[in-house]
Amino acid sequence: MAHSFLNKASLWPSLTTSIMIFLSVPVMASLSGDTDERNKLSSAKQISLPNSEVNSFSISWQWTDHEGKDINVKSFFDTDVVETSLRDSYKLSFSLSHPIKAIHTYLTPRLEFAIERINFYTPDDQDKITDIRYAFTNKDESNASQLFWQAYNQYQNDAFYHLKITPCVHPNNKELPCVRPNYSQLFYEYRAYLKDIATQLAKQQSLSTAVDNARHWVYAIPDREEHDNSFFSPISVLKTNEADSDEKALLLATLISQLAPEYELFMLYPSTSIGSVSPVWLTIDSKSGVEGPKIMINQNQYTVISGSKIKLDKMLSSNTKLISESLY
Repeated sequence: MAHSFLNKASLWPSLTTSIMIFLSVPVMASLSGDTDERNKLSSAKQISLPNSEVNSFSISWQWTDHEGKDINVKSFFDTDVVETSLRDSYKLSFSLSHPIKAIHTYLTPRLEFAIERINFYTPDDQDKITDIRYAFTNKDESNASQLFWQAYNQYQNDAFYHLKITPCVHPNNKELPCVRPNYSQLFYEYRAYLKDIATQLAKQQSLSTAVDNARHWVYAIPDREEHDNSFFSPISVLKTNEADSDEKALLLATLISQLAPEYELFMLYPSTSIGSVSPVWLTIDSKSGVEGPKIMINQNQYTVISGSKIKLDKMLSSNTKLISESLY
């Protein structure tokens, strides 16, 4: 169940033809269910985020763990962190809802600039590129065409990284666009923001106790309805105080990785998932000693530390193909 490495270009057969639909306005994405209002915002050239959504905030959670110890977790997130998180959530949600349009928006101005520079350095006695439509429909061995496709491949890779998404093969039709959140990228980008909370959880008697308390804290966050076309970043999860399965798994991973950094973490989900995946399970190397159901990934044993055991058992009993994605 290893995470497969995919050729991005091969997953976007419709991109080179539909790229000719030029988009001149940058598009941001929806953070909440208020889709219509967010779509109005998305049409603006420069988006001013609502003050109520970018305000700094504090969290304070108290509970008694299974050992009878009182646990108190506190943290503060300033406006810069909140704004960064909100923009990422907008961008991710739009990219999951409209992947082709999101990539068009990123690619079009860069490809137009590339064509301008390619034409500038192409001698007058050689064919030049008239526009993007010409570049896509007249692929040949000319120097100008080769340079254009080099630029296209580079910018497409840059687009996936900028949008924080990763390509996949659509389970219903390989010709359809398919993307998921780039969980590993998001994990690394948000891990440091949760250091304060991880440090507080790390003050427990043992690793297993600290992990149990991290799981308790994350899974006490109310469930958000599963949507494959939206994703809340970890800070947005804390601010809104709700999350679906992959959002909780990623938040938990940012904490566990700092409690037990020497043990590898995998996210596990059905290969049929597209967009914000569901259901999802977080697993840790069983050498960590953390208790829980065991599963084999890449011929090594891992412990499932989040997600429904019942759903996982059903997946395994039905021989459902699963993807195991290493976070680090």
